Formats: sequence, structure tokens, C-alpha cells
Amino acid sequence: MNLGYARGFQITQQLDMLEDYPVDELFTDGHQETEALNSPTSEFQALLNFAQPGDQLVITSWEVVSRDYRQLLVCLDKFEELEIDLDVLNLPPLTIAEWRQIFLWSLRNDRMLHPFLVRAGKERDRSKDAYSLFSKEPEARKLYREIIWLLVEKQSIRQVSKQKRVPLETVYRIQQELKQIQLAIVLVVCFLLAIFSIKLAESYFDQLWIQITICVVVTLVILWNVLIDIEEPDLKGKPAAKEKKIPKT
Repeated sequence: MNLGYARGFQITQQLDMLEDYPVDELFTDGHQETEALNSPTSEFQALLNFAQPGDQLVITSWEVVSRDYRQLLVCLDKFEELEIDLDVLNLPPLTIAEWRQIFLWSLRNDRMLHPFLVRAGKERDRSKDAYSLFSKEPEARKLYREIIWLLVEKQSIRQVSKQKRVPLETVYRIQQELKQIQLAIVLVVCFLLAIFSIKLAESYFDQLWIQITICVVVTLVILWNVLIDIEEPDLKGKPAAKEKKIPKT
């Protein structure tokens, strides 16, 4: 029996492709986020409970399930345990064992094992277009805003990536964009405070050099405090340095 599943972007197109396949039973979680897959009341869990050994799961793309290779590997283990086959419509037909090899290779080569390696990694162009405030997909824009708020709450890159199931490189790139926005806001505030400081100093001091000194000191204090606060979250994702073992003589 062919069991179709649809979720996420372009849900209408997904349903049309699955109906043309055709599938015997169709399950969908609509525009819900990836976290909904683990909910006992989700259609995805209903599909897994309904499936029998020998059935085939049909999806239009892997993004329907997750964008994180680690989560996809977990799903492959579940499919193998249930003894169900898999057909991804936008990709060549492969066995679960072959998909596992591909995801393991991609996981190693995409450098998603540790946040410390994100700086050396390179985000895919497709991810840059998909995860953006100006994305064409409403769900992608919503996901981008949610990642921004999680980063504002000072959650680490690894926590955000695991919670939203997006690549670490993408979360890191969004974090850098957030820092640029924060820095721009800080500069604007500093400019306004500098003007205010000059006007305030004029009321109490006649010497121009005193006014400039007060303005510079106030601006530097504000910049120092804000920039220290911005750089703080980077430390959360980095591993603690291991102590070197001294061989015994």
C-alpha cells in the first residue's frame, strides 16, 4: 500500500503530486512546523501507526520530513524498524540503506557536528534563499522570525538548530544578520545620545573640549556594554578547552 505524506511549503502542490502518484492513503500536517511530527496527535505519527510491513511511504521531498540530516537518520531507523519502503518523488529511487549512507556522508562533509566548525562551514545557496525575511514562502518567513527571537533570547546555535531542525550554518548566518541589525540600532542610538549629550553639556559647560569629552565618554561606555553583550552568546556553543594530560615519568 502506498501511503502519502505532505507537510510544510507548497502544500497544495504536494497534495496534487501525491494524488497523481497515486497513493492509497494520504496523510498531511498542513503548514505545521517540523516539531509537530513528534506529537502523538500528528498525522505523521498516525501514518506510522497505520503502516504495515511492506507498505511504501511517498513524499515529494525530504524537506517534508526535516532539513536536518540527524533527524532524517532517526526517521530512517524508524522506517526500517517498521519495515516500510520509501519513495521521494523529486529524487532518484534509493533504498533506506543507500539514503543512510548519503546522509551520513553529508553530515560529515557539511560540518554540522559541532557549532565550533560552523565558521569554517559554507551554507548552501538554497538555504540562504529559503531562510530569509523576504522569502516567498510564508512559512519560511515565519520560521526566520522565530529563529531571530530564539537568538534574541540568547539560546545557543546548537539549541536553535535542534529545536527548529535547520542546519547549523543557517542559524549561524541568521545570528550574524541579527548582530548587524543590533549594531545598526546601537549606532543610531549612540548618534542620538551624542547629540543629546552635547546639548546637555552646553547647558553646564562653556568650554567646547569638555562638551566633546563628555560626548565621547558616554558613547564609548554605551558601545562597550552593548558589544560585550552581543558577543556573549558565541561562547555558549563552543566546547570547553580540554586540559592537556601530562605524561607521567
